[in-house]
Amino acid sequence: MEQVSSTGRPVQITVTDGYDLKGFKGDAPVTFIRAEFNQVVLGDSAKIVVSPEGTAKYNFTCSFEFNPEGGVTLHDLAHKPVFLTMTEVLPKEKKQKEEKTMILGQAVVDLLPLLEGESSFETMVPLHPLPGSPLEPLRSGIKQCSLEVKVFVAEPLLTVAQISGGNLLKVTLEAAYSVPESFIPMGLLQNFMVGLQVPSAGEKDYPIFFKNGTLNGNHAEAKACYERTISFVVDASEMHFIFLRLGQIYLEEKEYEKAKKTYLQVCKRSPSCLTWLGLGIACYKLDELTEAEDALSEANALNNYNAEVWAYLALVCLKAGRQLEAEQAYKYTMKLKLKDESLLAEIHMVQETVGFGNPSF
Repeated sequence: MEQVSSTGRPVQITVTDGYDLKGFKGDAPVTFIRAEFNQVVLGDSAKIVVSPEGTAKYNFTCSFEFNPEGGVTLHDLAHKPVFLTMTEVLPKEKKQKEEKTMILGQAVVDLLPLLEGESSFETMVPLHPLPGSPLEPLRSGIKQCSLEVKVFVAEPLLTVAQISGGNLLKVTLEAAYSVPESFIPMGLLQNFMVGLQVPSAGEKDYPIFFKNGTLNGNHAEAKACYERTISFVVDASEMHFIFLRLGQIYLEEKEYEKAKKTYLQVCKRSPSCLTWLGLGIACYKLDELTEAEDALSEANALNNYNAEVWAYLALVCLKAGRQLEAEQAYKYTMKLKLKDESLLAEIHMVQETVGFGNPSF
């Protein structure tokens, strides 16, 4: 790659305006912006009064020097954003000597366009409120407060040849499926971050996914995402949870052959109680009772406290006409307090049909 000029060049950041702003005190709070980059404070804006409409004109410019030979490098520009912190200056009370301030929120400005050949760009960045800040939206649908920011360098930091010969990797996370229940907003809005470890050598794929989630939302999109992910996988043990989620979707959509194939694949390389249970359910739904019992027995051997495993064992024994084993499996199903009411109703229906299986008959 062509060498980058070692001459230091200033990078200017200008915060022009703020929108939909509010403060702790009064309808016209006094605020200022502090800019930071690479753990260095670049400066503070003047103290500006927010208008009753929630706007403020800061026209605050600060800068740092880009120098690939030392100080701020290309690596810093690629990995580190500019932090803009908005602070409110509270009105002085009687006999108060020192000025009191309260942080309202923070915004981040990504400098990546400078590594793509841009010499200037404008962006509207959201101002993320701190917990308890008046900037927090009281309900969904309210416009989020924001800052208008301009970034400028006198000339592009990289030439066309340097950009085309570079190895800049960009990763875009479009959606997350089966996120944990704790991610579901129950109060204050929260922002989440995903990290991706990139291999320094080789061509191995590293899909991004959240573990231990519960299925929510659009199953069609989630299924397509999971199918695309496992198409890259050679060793199923690396994607244990992805196989579990995809298998569960197939079961819910009554695609039992696909569910059986998915669970069987992961059972061979990364067996667990849940993989064997999924395979057992798929086989039971296909009326393959011998295969279902074999899989459920494997699941039971790994965890004999799973009520759902006992429930399906009870169903298999009921349909196979084995009264004593059916009643024993049902007894453990009830003892372990099966939570799936529809599955329990199915057991009761089969018990009534065959005339046995419930000791209370």
